[in-house]
Amino acid sequence: GRVHLIWTGGEPTMPKHQRAIADCVKYLYNEYPGAGLYNEIETNGTCVIEDKLFDELDQINCSVKLSNSGMERGRRIVPDALERILEHPGHWFKFVISKEDDLKEIEEDFVKPFNIDPTRVLMMPGLDKRKDYHERTLFCMEMAKKYGYVGLTRLHVSAWDQTTGV
Repeated sequence: GRVHLIWTGGEPTMPKHQRAIADCVKYLYNEYPGAGLYNEIETNGTCVIEDKLFDELDQINCSVKLSNSGMERGRRIVPDALERILEHPGHWFKFVISKEDDLKEIEEDFVKPFNIDPTRVLMMPGLDKRKDYHERTLFCMEMAKKYGYVGLTRLHVSAWDQTTGV
């Protein structure tokens, strides 16, 4: 069968983590040739992905932080890192949205300046508990239609009533 690895947790594109992941992938290719290895990484887009790892990735999921995260702009928007991600054919940009102003920020800070293809923009509703699931998901889907992005659900919240530990 196919082996699908998702590299996530903390920030896997920190330089020391990139080297460790690339070495692990190389080891797996050598030990299990023909295993159909698929490498996907989850990043916040703040570190430039080095060639050694970049060339081994099949998919990059970039979950950039918006201003509502409380993180200062210069720490959450790193142009060189975002431009590098855009070079990869398997890139996606994922945003958690809570209000329409979030979409305006996505457009003004990311889509327009970095020329991100709107079909590569994923949106998830901002919610932590099941209580708001349907209302927030409906909002997300309406915004996806309005802006031409891809709307996602947070099914784990509906199923387990929480966002972590599931």
